[in-house]
Amino acid sequence: MAFVIQWNEVDCSRTQEAIKINTPAGSLVLYIQQAVISQIKWQSVNIPLSEHHELQRKFDHFFLNTQPDIHIKLLRQGSAYRQLVWAEIAQIPFGETITYTELAGKINSSPRAVGNACRDNPYPLIIPCHRVVAVSGLGGYYGQTQGEFMDIKSKLLNFESAHKK
Repeated sequence: MAFVIQWNEVDCSRTQEAIKINTPAGSLVLYIQQAVISQIKWQSVNIPLSEHHELQRKFDHFFLNTQPDIHIKLLRQGSAYRQLVWAEIAQIPFGETITYTELAGKINSSPRAVGNACRDNPYPLIIPCHRVVAVSGLGGYYGQTQGEFMDIKSKLLNFESAHKK
């Protein structure tokens, strides 16, 4: 079960729509332009959906583990290096983790550079940086090593571990 990403170029001058998505770890806000997600941010409060959106259904299937692949369109962003790191992270299977050091070895880089690319990931959950951990613990999440983002990382890893097929 994975997100299958189609990278897109979009005219950023168009109006964005914001969609709130509920997950087991909290609420996400997806910013969408012309059916392409341009950014995702975690919300600190779990906000109920005002409407049932098609994307909520896709995410529900993802968390219920009822659909093998979920096709999603993302706006291409970041440097070539960040795109390389994010592409590698997107290959980490649901319920599994890899260390920053192991990932760095796969792409001939350094763990710190991999961590920086994770911190700058505009698509949490879809590019699952929460699955990248330190050699001796969880590491960080969105530049934090404690606090609400680390709670989100723990919730996601625990959920995936409990629901891994």
